[in-house]
Amino acid sequence: MADSTVRIGLVLPDVMGTYGDGGNALVLRQRLRLRGIDAEIVEITLADPVPESLDLYTLGGAEDYAQRLATRHLIQHPGLQRAADRGAPVLAICAAIQVLGHWYETSAGEQVDGVGMLDLTTTPQDKRTIGELVTKPLPDGLTQRLTGFENHRGGTVLGAAAAPLGAVVKGAGNRAGDGIDGAVQGSVVATYMHGPCLARNPELADLLLSKVVGDLEPLQLPEVELLRRERLAVR
Repeated sequence: MADSTVRIGLVLPDVMGTYGDGGNALVLRQRLRLRGIDAEIVEITLADPVPESLDLYTLGGAEDYAQRLATRHLIQHPGLQRAADRGAPVLAICAAIQVLGHWYETSAGEQVDGVGMLDLTTTPQDKRTIGELVTKPLPDGLTQRLTGFENHRGGTVLGAAAAPLGAVVKGAGNRAGDGIDGAVQGSVVATYMHGPCLARNPELADLLLSKVVGDLEPLQLPEVELLRRERLAVR
C-alpha cells in the first residue's frame, strides 16, 4: 500500500459538513503524507454515486433536512455499505451516527429509516447537549483519552451488535445519563465528537489509517500535543 495512493472518501460534504468535520479527511491525508505515503481526498456529493472502491471514508454532521437527503442518497447508492462490508474503515461523526443507524426521529417527530450499518436508534432528548466531551477509549488499540466538542439533541441507544467507542469522563455522549459515546461495529467507528475529531485525537486517526496501510511509526508533532493538553484541561 505504501507504493500507491490512499484514497480517502469525504462523503456528502455538501449536506453533511455543518461543523467542519471535513477536516477529518484533511488530517488523515496529512498524517499519511508526513510519512511519505501518497494520499488524496475524493469528495462525494449528492451529484455522485458513492464509490465502493475507496480505502476509507469519513462523514460529518448535519441538520434534520440535510440528514434526510444524505440518508436517501446513501440508501440509493450503497457503495459505502459495500465498502464497509469488505472492511474499509468508516468514520461517522454526530448526525452521521444517526444516519447509519436503523432509524432516527427528527425534532418534528418523524421517524426516518436509516442506512442500517449500525445497530442503534436515535430519538430527540429534552435538551440539546452542547460542550466539551471527554471519554476513556474502550476498543483495543486506543490508550489515550478522546476529546471533542458535542452539539446535538439526538439521544442514541446502542443495540447488542454495536459497542461504545468510549466511556464518558466529561459531557454527555450518546445520551445524557448513559455514560457512553459513539459506536464501533465492524469497520465503522462513530462518535459525537466534533473538533474536527481526528485533529484532537491523532491516536484514533492512526488506528484508522493502520487498517489500510499497516503499522505506522509515531509522528512527533508538538502542536498536536499542545492542542490536546489545552482541550483536555478545559473545565
